Amino acid sequence: MFVIHAYLAKSSNPYSHERLASELSDYFDFERKNGLEIGVSANPFTREKYLILRWPGWNFTAHFETGRSVAEDVNYIASVTKDCPPEIKDCAERIRFVFSPDEGRDFTNHIIWAIDYLSAIPGAIIFDESQKTIVRGW
Repeated sequence: MFVIHAYLAKSSNPYSHERLASELSDYFDFERKNGLEIGVSANPFTREKYLILRWPGWNFTAHFETGRSVAEDVNYIASVTKDCPPEIKDCAERIRFVFSPDEGRDFTNHIIWAIDYLSAIPGAIIFDESQKTIVRGW
């Protein structure tokens, strides 16, 4: 499992689960010919919706999150991450992608495309959870 977070600054065009679903559907439309299906599920404890992007043999989930857990993670990242942009403290929302294992590296391009999607969000600070590093910020 591989997890990437995109911390989002306050914006005049804020994100939501619906916006994320629409944008990812458009962004990955070219992959439908390769078996991509996009579905919605919900966390049974919080009832928060999330997306599942599924190809034959692999998938990743896309979560739009706000609230206390995001604020706690922002504070943690700011305290432990070298060269963390101070602007992360202003972020109260995030998009989190959770990639299933890809031992055969058959879906490396898909992971890169997903990170490219996050990197194109103005002001997003991209954090690699496993490496505990900022991939791109501000």
